[in-house]
Amino acid sequence: MKRRNKLLPEFIIGAVVIHVLLTFAIFIGVTAAADAGGSPGGAALSSNMDKWVEAPCPTSEYQQKLTQIGFKDTASVAEAADELLKIAKAQSDRCKEELLFLFREYYFASLAKCNEGIDQLKIDETSKDNLNKSLAKVGWTIKMSEGNYYLGESPTWFATEFKEILTATYREYFRLRSQEIREGFSEDAGLLISWEQLRKRIITWENFLHQYPDFVEKANIQPYLADYLSTYLGGMDNTRIYGKKMALKKEVKVSYENFIKENKSSKYHSIVKEFYEMIKKNGYIVPKNYETFLDKKNFKTLLGVQPPTY
Repeated sequence: MKRRNKLLPEFIIGAVVIHVLLTFAIFIGVTAAADAGGSPGGAALSSNMDKWVEAPCPTSEYQQKLTQIGFKDTASVAEAADELLKIAKAQSDRCKEELLFLFREYYFASLAKCNEGIDQLKIDETSKDNLNKSLAKVGWTIKMSEGNYYLGESPTWFATEFKEILTATYREYFRLRSQEIREGFSEDAGLLISWEQLRKRIITWENFLHQYPDFVEKANIQPYLADYLSTYLGGMDNTRIYGKKMALKKEVKVSYENFIKENKSSKYHSIVKEFYEMIKKNGYIVPKNYETFLDKKNFKTLLGVQPPTY
């Protein structure tokens, strides 16, 4: 027969009593510190509680700063970039994205304004190199389209200039966009990339938006995707999906078949498949009313439109 330990109940009771007394003493100490205007212990407690509440993102302050800076020249853009780096360093990832988004809105508005006065720069082959060196400080570069100069963005400037504050999402975004800027998209209403490259761009951005549904630049990605889809299904003025006698081009046919086979999870799979099957049933001759078919599916072609160059 097992002997019962008589000391165990007394030990348990003693431990409970000590725990209650310690808890009560801590409560009295914290209360007294608060009544006395705070103590080292109370201050530490208050400090820790403050850390639990994230400070608001200073977007309003930065927007006011951008308004103050305005746009006069590339020095203004450089100043706005410096202010962004100062204000964003200690912020949360979400706040950094919101602040960088504000800068990019300002940046492209400034770029558009500068392009309005492009003739004043009097660009020629002699002055272009020196001017490019000056513009490179803010990520601008001189480009040419259909014989006319214009200012565009450098493919790597954002990723390099703001590497200290970039979130993983923005790093991936800039990686994808820098490649597209290098490759270009169109020139003189003609496609600069292959149909397969175009297919992969569509899937890449669709996957990106699926992976980062709350990305701050989601609304700016949609136009890229819309242009890629419109071109993929309807072509451009100088790059049609068909050749002689409206026959579907071989490279377009192969790409459509790859899309149907490899991209079944895409939300655009059904429209590509239906469009392809319609052409296939017509002996691979693109129907003259194919634009009507796309209109009914809420897809507008880029025919008769000047597509973006990159």
